[in-house]
Amino acid sequence: MKLAEVSMVTKKMRLDIALQYDYLVVGISSQLNDYRLGFNLNQVLGIDLKRLEDLPAFFEKEKKIHPFPLYTDNHNENFKECFLLSCINQGVKLFPQFKYYDYLFIYENPSPDWTEERVITSIRGITNVQLAKKVMSNELKDINMVLIDLEMHLHEIETSGKQEQKYFED
Repeated sequence: MKLAEVSMVTKKMRLDIALQYDYLVVGISSQLNDYRLGFNLNQVLGIDLKRLEDLPAFFEKEKKIHPFPLYTDNHNENFKECFLLSCINQGVKLFPQFKYYDYLFIYENPSPDWTEERVITSIRGITNVQLAKKVMSNELKDINMVLIDLEMHLHEIETSGKQEQKYFED
C-alpha cells in the first residue's frame, strides 16, 4: 500500500474594491478662511452650504484624530449633494499628495446644467482663489476612503439628530 502525497496549494486572493461614485471633485487653493470661501461659493454657484460637525480623520502615523471643517448642501436641484471640505487644519494636511489644494469641493450626481467648466470657472472668479482644478481620477486613490468616512459621518450626524451648525452671513 502506497501513501499518496497530497500537497495543498494555498492561494492568496486579493480583493480590490473599486468604488464607483458619481462625484466631481474640484481642488481649490485659497487663502480664504473656510467660512468665507463657503459664503463666496454660495454666492457664485447659487448654493446653500451649511457648516456641519467637523469630519474626524484618524492619522495612523500619529495615532491621533484630527478634525477637518466640513460644509454641505443637500437640498439643491442641481445635484444630489455637495461638500466643501478643508484639507488643512492646524497645519495638518488631510491629503498630503494634494499639496496645492487647501479645499476640496465635491458634488454628487450633477445635473446637465452643472458642467465642470461652469463650476470651475465660477470658483476661479472668486477673489483670493488662486487655483480651481478638477481632481483627476488617477489622483483620487486615497479619496475613496475619505468619501466612505464622509458618508458614515453624515449618517452618524443624521441618526444622532444633530443639525447643521450655522448658516453663512456676511
